Amino acid sequence: FLEANDVYNIAGDGFFRWWKVQTTSVSPRMAMWTAADKGTCSWANSGMWHLSQEPRTPFNNDISYTYASITSNYYSRMYGVLADMNAVQKKIKEGMDFGSKKKNKLVDAYTRFIQGISLGYLGLVFDQAMIVTENTEEPLTLRLQPYDVVLDTAISRLESAIEICDHSHFKVPDTWINGDEYDEDELAELARSFIVRFKVYGARNAEQNDQTDWQNMLDLANEGIQKSLSPFMDNTKWFCYYRHYTTSRAGWARIDCRIINLMDPNYPSRFPSDGVNPPAASSNDARLNSDFNFASSNNMKPERGYVHYSNYEFSRYSYTTSATGVDNIDDFPLTENDLFRAEAHARLNQLTEAINIINAGTRVTRGQLAPLPANASKEDILEAIFYERDIELIQTGFGTAFFDMRRRDYLQKGTPLHFPIPARELQVLQLPGYTFGGVDLADGVNTSNGGW
Repeated sequence: FLEANDVYNIAGDGFFRWWKVQTTSVSPRMAMWTAADKGTCSWANSGMWHLSQEPRTPFNNDISYTYASITSNYYSRMYGVLADMNAVQKKIKEGMDFGSKKKNKLVDAYTRFIQGISLGYLGLVFDQAMIVTENTEEPLTLRLQPYDVVLDTAISRLESAIEICDHSHFKVPDTWINGDEYDEDELAELARSFIVRFKVYGARNAEQNDQTDWQNMLDLANEGIQKSLSPFMDNTKWFCYYRHYTTSRAGWARIDCRIINLMDPNYPSRFPSDGVNPPAASSNDARLNSDFNFASSNNMKPERGYVHYSNYEFSRYSYTTSATGVDNIDDFPLTENDLFRAEAHARLNQLTEAINIINAGTRVTRGQLAPLPANASKEDILEAIFYERDIELIQTGFGTAFFDMRRRDYLQKGTPLHFPIPARELQVLQLPGYTFGGVDLADGVNTSNGGW
């Protein structure tokens, strides 16, 4: 039997538990990063090499796969977060009082928010999932629902959180989203921005991306975050192992040549097939020097292909998991919301508004690049937006690079567009095994038939 204080603390741990699942190395996140050709690595850890082989091969959705845990762990732990939030919601429906009206509204809105962002990422990552809420009587009798239905449910939970926020007054303690206090308006803004994420990133191909309600995206983003979601990693309770096992750890993953080529078109977009280092890149973009470090040697495995080689490390952020490496980690940077706004304006043919946002942003402030001209075409504006997304959003939200490449048909042919239900879960449900990926399965629906 749980007392109100126990349930309150479970609610307060919601974002922390969600964060741990999002930032563990035992998830598909690192493999999605290399599959999107944002990062590169010849090491097999977390599926990074397997998902980025060229030509692409099918995802090994078998319980015997060495890294089967990257999907099974992510899937099961996300449902663990949901189970706790659902339990809190059940207590709320039973009339549990947390000591004040403000606390009651806080717990209700906050747990709905965590339900929403948990279901949302299940809908972004997998082709289908089970929708489990506080109203679910018998979870084992549930049927898998397609990703779009899962995303719709996630958005509905976020909308219900916003509704509570809009008619309440409370403060989210700064220990819940570590180091940052949120009031009811700021939590509603964060929920709106996550809705934009789920609606935009949910597109599995360019055709679906074109069908996005961009006016709705603009309206939501305009009322979205006014500050970055950037919890503090104290390296005592809060860690970001994803960053540690990709860019913070020396000799591990590096930045793909594709990204360096964006800043210097004379630099090869793929590492030379003879294994000889190309000359260092040069660029008018100041971020080539501020955010990246040139390393003259590679420690990748040549037998796995020089395509995995890169001379560039990502050095923008100082965070490490050591006691002295503490720092804030941007999960939803304000820049991302601004770029959603710019993209929505561009796709609505409101080109001046899009140009103004771009020129007031990181292109000029950090990159020190020339502002876009007033007569820039829609194509040039969108190219500038995705350039900024490729440079500015490195190592921020879960799967951002993968989702951006997916919705533009830019993932290499044969790359899975989403992951299948993990093999272990299929066994429990007594369902047949299946998978996605590989050039022979490139249908543009479950497996990419595009490329960059």
